[in-house]
Amino acid sequence: MFNTITDFLEGKTAVSSQTPIWQWHNHPLELHQQLYLGHDLPPDALSSSVRAIMLRENEVMVIRDHQNEPYLIPGGRREPGETILETLRRELLEETGWSVRETAVIATYHFEHLAPKPPDYKYPYPHFFWPIFVAQADQFHPEAIEEDFYVTHASFQPIEAVLTWSFADGQRELLKTALRIQRGVK
Repeated sequence: MFNTITDFLEGKTAVSSQTPIWQWHNHPLELHQQLYLGHDLPPDALSSSVRAIMLRENEVMVIRDHQNEPYLIPGGRREPGETILETLRRELLEETGWSVRETAVIATYHFEHLAPKPPDYKYPYPHFFWPIFVAQADQFHPEAIEEDFYVTHASFQPIEAVLTWSFADGQRELLKTALRIQRGVK
């Protein structure tokens, strides 16, 4: 486990880099976002959320957001006292209805705030991380799905078809990485 940002990022090369603007209440948050492939977990105290590429045989979970845009990494924020894996399992169940079996770290998003910290902002600042896992779907529990403004639909889609779609944020690289190590995650 890495304790500092510098130690974690040493020797790593980003495969994707963007500068998105997120909203925190009425405050725009400009961020520098980079994706690093690899099996290392970032510093735990700075890991505010966790995401996963969820696979089932020859299919991948695709989420549709509130703007009907597809994305491949369901997940969400940690709750106080949760481990990364507890958050991952809870968030995947709430967003998709699927429990998961084996998981493995495949990448990490690193975010750096480029604007002043907004008032009442309770998350790591100026740096934070999202570990990204590959997860094998296990059992479907539709009663576990919680209504979410950002998730309007979740379904498995054929991997071959999804690979032809256009995605932002390095999600294609995440899917390809998940498929390469799929044999190691049973």
